[in-house]
Amino acid sequence: MAGDEGTLATTAEVLLAIGQNGSAAQILEANTNIWVKWAEGEMSALANRDLVANVASISTNYKRWFAVVAANRAAWWGINQNQNSWQLATTQSKLNVLDESWQTFRDLVGDKNVDILDTVGL
Repeated sequence: MAGDEGTLATTAEVLLAIGQNGSAAQILEANTNIWVKWAEGEMSALANRDLVANVASISTNYKRWFAVVAANRAAWWGINQNQNSWQLATTQSKLNVLDESWQTFRDLVGDKNVDILDTVGL
């Protein structure tokens, strides 16, 4: 591996979220790095805080939660990039599972939810 370029999640975490039998494009590190950056940007925009720049301020337990959300969101982008890697039902199931963590993040952090962001150290 050339090196992870994401801050909140690693390529390995994205690959775990994509699961077995990902396409060559889905498991390419250059792509996972892009998808992690997209996820980090979305998360930061939703939180109305630069989560990447402020990662040192996030408590350790919550860093793991952010890593799961970022990896799952990046995997969601990857699976959407090539939905032909699996049968349609499997693809839709994967997308639904990955989207669940994103929806939870949106519910907890969205609408400028200061309470949760204060709790995580932001």
